[in-house]
Amino acid sequence: FTPSVCSLIALYALIINSAALLFFVAALGIIAFILPANHPMDMLYNYAIRPLFKAEKLPSNPFQRRLACFSAGIMNIIAGVLILNGQFIAAYVVGGLLLSLQAIVIFTHFCTLSWMYEGLMRLLGKWSVPTDLATAQQLLNQGATLIDVRSPNEYAIEHAHNAINYPLEAIEENSQSFPNDTALLYCLAGTRAHIALQLLKKQGYTKIYNIGGLEDAKNSTSK
Repeated sequence: FTPSVCSLIALYALIINSAALLFFVAALGIIAFILPANHPMDMLYNYAIRPLFKAEKLPSNPFQRRLACFSAGIMNIIAGVLILNGQFIAAYVVGGLLLSLQAIVIFTHFCTLSWMYEGLMRLLGKWSVPTDLATAQQLLNQGATLIDVRSPNEYAIEHAHNAINYPLEAIEENSQSFPNDTALLYCLAGTRAHIALQLLKKQGYTKIYNIGGLEDAKNSTSK
């Protein structure tokens, strides 16, 4: 919801060459960076849209998403300044790049900036490396629960054998119902599983592992 609405506003701003509207969208992203639980569009969804559909409440934004919102805000500011200076083509290039990155997030749940952040944290040794295949298979053979933390739609399209769905967006709110036994988490590429692991650790869960992406999970359950 949030990236879709922000993208539509930014697209309209580019179409009508409105620097003020771009600065408005930029402010939304910067607010989200400063206040993890108070992105204006998240709040609109949680308190106005969500009750209509009885959907899950959006949790506080993890650092990766806050960083992405901040970066989008900076790019919108740049595009707005370019428009003010009459450099419309350059503004369209910057705005078009941002809209393309947001479209990737909306349709594939892959965030380029999160991927870059993960790569940096790996280089610095501050990222939890996914559990290796042999260990994952051993834990599953011992009765561990396989958890898919992607969205319900992604889960419905394809998921690993015997995996159950606990969407990342709902884990913080529903952590009390999370399985108490050993759990192996996976998502599309491993980033959301890492975030879910950190959230669950804060809730006191200790026997949880990030095994990476969907293909890793499928390999772990293959005979």
